[in-house]
Amino acid sequence: MQKDWFDRPRLRDGIGRTFKFLSPNTWTTISLLIAFVAFGVVASGRLWWGIVLFTVSTLCDFIDGKVARFTNASSKLGAFWDGVVDRFVDALVIACFFFFEFPCSQTQLHIMLFVLLFATLLPPFIVAYANHRGAVPDPTERVVWRFAFRGEYIVLLGVSAVFQFLDQKLSYIFLWATLLLMIATVIQSIILVFIRSKDYS
Repeated sequence: MQKDWFDRPRLRDGIGRTFKFLSPNTWTTISLLIAFVAFGVVASGRLWWGIVLFTVSTLCDFIDGKVARFTNASSKLGAFWDGVVDRFVDALVIACFFFFEFPCSQTQLHIMLFVLLFATLLPPFIVAYANHRGAVPDPTERVVWRFAFRGEYIVLLGVSAVFQFLDQKLSYIFLWATLLLMIATVIQSIILVFIRSKDYS
C-alpha cells in the first residue's frame, strides 16, 4: 500500500522529470556515498547532521526508481544494485545506534543491535531466495506480504534517533518496537513462504 501511494503516476512522473539529469544507478550510488558520510558524522558525535544526511540519502534512493520508470531505464541490474545499496544503508543506520546512549548495559545494547541488524536484513533475503529457488515465484514482492517493508523500520529508527535529544527512555522504546516488528516480519515471511509454496508445488 505504501509503495502504491508513492507510485502514483503524477507523483512518479513529476519526480522522474525533475531529476532525470542523472541516471538511476547514479542516484543509487549517491545514496550509498551520502550514507557512509552520514555514518561518519554520527560517529563523530554530530547526530543532527547525521539525521539530515541519512534523510538526503533516503530521498536519493527514492528518486532513483522514479527516474528509471520515467526514462524507461529500468533494468534488472539497476534493481539488483538498488537492493544491495538498501541493505548497506540499513546496516549503516543501525550501526549508528552503537554510539547512542540508552538505559541499558552496553552488552545488552550490542546484542539487541546485532539481532535487529539480522532481522532487518533477513526478510528481503527470504523473499529473494524463495523466488530464486522457485519455492514462491515473487518478482514483485507481493505474494509474500510482510508486516514491515523498508519504510516502516526506517521511520521507527528515525524516530528513535530524534528522541535521543528528548527522552532516552522513549528512544529505547522505539528501538525495541523496531526490533519486535522485524522479528515478527521474519517469522511471518518464513511462514508465508511455506504456505504459498503449496500453490507452486
